[in-house]
Amino acid sequence: MAFAEETLTNLGPPMQFGIVRSNAPGCEPICPEWISAQGSIEAGTPVLFKRFLKTLDGRKLPIIVNSPGGSVDAALQLGRMIRKNKFEIAVGMTTFTGCPPGMDLCQPGEGATYFGIASDSGAMCNSACPLMFAGGIRRLAGGQAYVGVHQITTTYFPTKRQYRTTYRTVRGKKYRYTTEYIIQGDSYKVYTMSKSLERRLACYLSEMGVEKGVLLTMKNTPASAIHQLELQNMLRMKLVTSGDYSGLLTLASICRANPMPENCRVIMSPTDKAKPVANVAETKPSSSGSESPSGGFESRLMLCPDTDGKSKLIAVALGEACPTPRGAESWPVWSGGTVGRPYSLMNMKP
Repeated sequence: MAFAEETLTNLGPPMQFGIVRSNAPGCEPICPEWISAQGSIEAGTPVLFKRFLKTLDGRKLPIIVNSPGGSVDAALQLGRMIRKNKFEIAVGMTTFTGCPPGMDLCQPGEGATYFGIASDSGAMCNSACPLMFAGGIRRLAGGQAYVGVHQITTTYFPTKRQYRTTYRTVRGKKYRYTTEYIIQGDSYKVYTMSKSLERRLACYLSEMGVEKGVLLTMKNTPASAIHQLELQNMLRMKLVTSGDYSGLLTLASICRANPMPENCRVIMSPTDKAKPVANVAETKPSSSGSESPSGGFESRLMLCPDTDGKSKLIAVALGEACPTPRGAESWPVWSGGTVGRPYSLMNMKP
């Protein structure tokens, strides 16, 4: 008798992954980026996610997940991959500008795969999704996001094997041939988890640092219903690590922090990119600057206050301070997405 965990057919499109850059007004040239994971969890989702990870080139981007659930086994695999790669995760919904991931006719925007805005309003992580969610090293599900669990439904597919043996005589020698027939019986469902699956889930949640209350809530909620977990209970059961929401990982304002979060990346426009290069090439050496292999002098890009109260990017010789207008506060230094790391003209690029 063979069996498989059920993936409901009415859960909507399968989960798709994509790198999204915030298109919030005034965000550029330094904007947060994240991994969008939206859709139902199917048997092939872990393979798809494994392929997607290769496109990150080692970047540690937070995951914003919105899923009604799906396959328990696939959710466990996804959770372990998330923990292995030390990703942060939040329940949220990504609204794309243009086309979402998975649409072949879409052309990604310049400098990023997709553009959009993340919000927790109406986002969900239900059924098997909390098992995937548990893999994050930091887990956020505050605000208006929904996290729900229920009993696991298992579909059994009984099979019956029959064998038919025949004999054939060839050149006076008798040979025996056996033919196997597999007869598929009627499938049936069981709406409570087996003891073996319960032990497996208990070990997994313990491995992820989540308390047993999550599993108990799953067992006590009928498969036909969904138990929406309250934030205080999720904190108590350690399913979430804080009461914050997805904006802590995706709002444009996080890129003004010092140090800058790792998921903030600079993409300069051609005009802005040309100005620093031209200015630095003509800059005379300062007492603290050092000559670069390209014949110019090493520099760093600094986000400095402008005279109109806003900010702009300025290329400053290495060792020089930001030309801060009177009364304005200094801004953190960035270069190539890493705070405080200088680079020369020869390798100057976002």
